[in-house]
Amino acid sequence: MTTVCKLGVGGGVLVRRGVKAPPDSDMFQAATSGDRDWLRFSLKRALSSTQLDKQGLSVLHVACLHGRLECMKLLLESESADVNASCPLGRRPIHMVLTSRSRPHSHACLTTLLQHGALTNVATDTGLTPLHLAAAEGLQGCVEALVRAGADTGARDNRGHTPLDLARIWCHRTIARFLKASLWQKEKKTEVERCRELQNLQQHLFNMHKRAEGVEKVVREKLMKDRVKAWANNKGLPLLWPEPRAGWNQALAFGISPDQRPHRTKVRVRQAWNISPNPHKPPLASVYRPQEVRLSCLPETPPSEPDLRQSVTLSRARVDGRPQYTAKWDGSPQPLPNLPWDKLQRGLFPASFQTRIASPSHFHPSHMLDLPRLSCSAGPNASPWTEVAMHLAEELEPGHY
Repeated sequence: MTTVCKLGVGGGVLVRRGVKAPPDSDMFQAATSGDRDWLRFSLKRALSSTQLDKQGLSVLHVACLHGRLECMKLLLESESADVNASCPLGRRPIHMVLTSRSRPHSHACLTTLLQHGALTNVATDTGLTPLHLAAAEGLQGCVEALVRAGADTGARDNRGHTPLDLARIWCHRTIARFLKASLWQKEKKTEVERCRELQNLQQHLFNMHKRAEGVEKVVREKLMKDRVKAWANNKGLPLLWPEPRAGWNQALAFGISPDQRPHRTKVRVRQAWNISPNPHKPPLASVYRPQEVRLSCLPETPPSEPDLRQSVTLSRARVDGRPQYTAKWDGSPQPLPNLPWDKLQRGLFPASFQTRIASPSHFHPSHMLDLPRLSCSAGPNASPWTEVAMHLAEELEPGHY
């Protein structure tokens, strides 16, 4: 069997005996050499434009592998090739263009593929994304184009490597800095979105808490009324006080004047203070506690939001360890935004965090010579015992000096 293979534009042929050439092999040779006219002529003669070579690569794969931009445009504009076609190893044309063999047209070829709908986060069988390949090859322009197109900077291959890891392995420092900055921006954006979700959840829990308190109050008032009615019926006494919703107009109808309304007496609770002279039993209030520094110059006002610590419980799921909450009015665990534990507590339970910060503790002298110097009032020639006497006088009679 005789096979004729065309080698180039000059018309030279190579005749091989006993070897059968693959069908439509002219397409692949034209794509490899980058001859646009030859490729157009081969496509017209080919039985199928989706024919694959021995490695399972399409004509577009071969054109991308060798960086033949004109041939790529011809294939994509004629719609004779699939821009996201996969080979047996899971490689797409966008993977083939990010190799050393496609230089120096890698960036132009990548831009053409992205304009025609190439997927940016598709991975091969080994988990390599286009961003992995661009970072490993040191193609900075391709890395920036992929990130702008929405490539996942945190994707991991089968070995657990990210594009940043491959850039560090192959010592592409500029690309590593760019990917690190992109990762930081992505994490901050994700964290802002999760904080916004937490704020919306906090407002929803506040509304549910107020609604649950209203229901409990109605149930409690109804139970109290029922108990009072049962007690009055048991004693054979009439109910003189009207119901709260009836108002004092009905009270006047029963002969009760507004002056006879019950008044609540405010009871002052004095703070307990230990006045025992026993030195082994210190007073309840300690004057040696650390000072507190206010975080704002404005006067402190009580928080308007309810305290959720008694109605909402935080926990972690047993399966994946993600944070979740359980409300007393629901009883079933609900997911929470994946934020650090302290941020979740601060966002849902702001009342549990003080509005003041503790300053360093006061200086406590451990020796008599470490006391603050008071000899300035006694003169420069005063003896140390005079200073001791002044300290003793200050302790015995506060405010004397």
